[in-house]
Amino acid sequence: MVTVLKVKAIKTIKRFFIYFLMILLLLMVGSSLTIITNNFSLVVMFTKRSWFWLVLISLSLSVIAFSWINFEEKQQRQEIGLLNNKLQKILAGQKAKHLLLAPTDRYYQLAHSINQIQSLQRDLAKSFVTQQRGYFSLIEYLTIGVMVLDQDQKIYLSNHAMSELMEREMNLPGEIYANELRNYDLSRLIEKTYQTKKEQHAEIKLDFNDKIVDSHIVFVPVSQHHFLVMVLLYDITELKEIEQMQLDFVSNVSHELKTPITAITGFSETLLNGAADDPTALKEFLRIIHQESQKLTALVEDILSLARISADAELKTDQIALFPYLQEIIQTFKPEIDKKQISIFNDVPPAFKVVVDYNKFRHVVNNLLQNAIKYNDPTGSVWLSSTQLSKSWEFKVRDNGWGIANDQRERIFERFYRIDTSRSRQTGGTGLGLSVVKEYVAALGGTIKVTSQVGVGSEFTVTLPLTQKRKQDSGVK
Repeated sequence: MVTVLKVKAIKTIKRFFIYFLMILLLLMVGSSLTIITNNFSLVVMFTKRSWFWLVLISLSLSVIAFSWINFEEKQQRQEIGLLNNKLQKILAGQKAKHLLLAPTDRYYQLAHSINQIQSLQRDLAKSFVTQQRGYFSLIEYLTIGVMVLDQDQKIYLSNHAMSELMEREMNLPGEIYANELRNYDLSRLIEKTYQTKKEQHAEIKLDFNDKIVDSHIVFVPVSQHHFLVMVLLYDITELKEIEQMQLDFVSNVSHELKTPITAITGFSETLLNGAADDPTALKEFLRIIHQESQKLTALVEDILSLARISADAELKTDQIALFPYLQEIIQTFKPEIDKKQISIFNDVPPAFKVVVDYNKFRHVVNNLLQNAIKYNDPTGSVWLSSTQLSKSWEFKVRDNGWGIANDQRERIFERFYRIDTSRSRQTGGTGLGLSVVKEYVAALGGTIKVTSQVGVGSEFTVTLPLTQKRKQDSGVK
C-alpha cells in the first residue's frame, strides 16, 4: 500500500513539474517576443526581479492548471467507473438503474447506448423466460415421457409422464441419469447415443412394471462444443395388448371358421363321390351341412356385429315403450320357442318407457334372449323384467336353464369362450354372443352382470343410464 502511494506521489510531482516547465517556457517566450517587439533589451528579462515574477506566475498557473486537470480526470474516472459498473451488472444479469447524464456531458452518448443495451437485454431476458416457461409447460403436459440430459450425462429436466413411467421422481436436475434409471436396456441405448452422437430407437420393456415403451434417444447439437440428449418414451403397452388381441381374434376366427367349412367340404365331397345315391346318407349329410352352414352364418353375423359396434359409435336414441318393443323381439324367436316349448314371461309394465338407442339395445336383447332359450331345457321358462332407479334403469333376463359355474362367470364375456365346449357346439354357439352384448352395453354407457347357479338358472342384469344424449328423437316405438 505504501509503495503504491509513493508511486502515485512521484507521478503527481512529475506531472506538476512538467506543467510548471511548460508554463514557464511559454511565459519566457511570450516575454521575449514582447521585449523584442517593443525594442527593449533582453537584459531586462534576465534580472532577478523578472525571474522571480516569472517563476511565481508559472507556479500559480501550474497549480491552477494542475488542479483543473485533476478535477476533470477525477470526474472522468468517476463517470467511466459508473459506466463500467453498470456494464458489469448487465453482464452479471443484475438489475441496474439507468445512468442519467447531462446532454452536454462528453459521455452522454455512451451512457445512452448502454441504457439502450440494458433495455434490450431486459426485454430479451423476459422473452427468454416466457419462452422457457412455455417450453417447460408444454413438456410437462406431454403424455409421453421426456427427459433432457446435458453433455455431462446429468439430468437437465424431466416431465411428469417420465416419472410415472419410471414410477419414481425423475425431475432431478444435476443428478447423473444412470443413477436414477432402473432399466439396463434404456441406459445402454442412451449410452450408445453419447458414444455415436446419433439418434437411437428401440422398443423396450420396463421390467419393474412390465410396460412396453417406444424409445427415441435424440442427439441435439447446441453449438460446436456443446450438445444435449433428449430421451422420449411413448407408452405402447395398450397398443401392444390390442395388437395381441387382434392376432388372437384372427387366430380364433380362423379356427372357428375352419370347423364348419371342413365339415361342409367333407360331407359335400362324400355326396359327390356317390353317397348321394343312398337316401339315408343323403338326408343325414344334408342335415349336417345345413347345421354347419347355420353355425357359419351365426359366426359371421356375430363378427359383423362386433365390427358395427366400433364403426357406429354414435348413439341414435329414441324413446321407446319397452313392453311392445320386447314383444316384437320375442315373436322373432317363435320357431325356437315352439320347438323347445319354452315359456316366455314379459313382466315389463305396459307403460314403461325408456330413452335408448333402438338398434343397439335390440342386439343386447336378441343375444340374451337367444342364450336363455338355447341353453335351457325343453319346457323351460324365461322371464323379462325392468326396474327404474333414481338415475338409471335395469333390464333383466332370467331363465331356469343349465346355469353357469362360479369359476366360469368372469370369462363368459370373453370372445370365443364357451362354458362347455361339446355342449355349446351342439347348440350352435359361436362363443361371441355375450362378447357382443358386453360391447353394445358399454357403447350404451351401461354395465352388465350375471348371477347364476348350475342346474338352477341364470339372471343377466343390464343397467343403463336413465337419460342419454339424443341424436334424433322420433317418438315412441
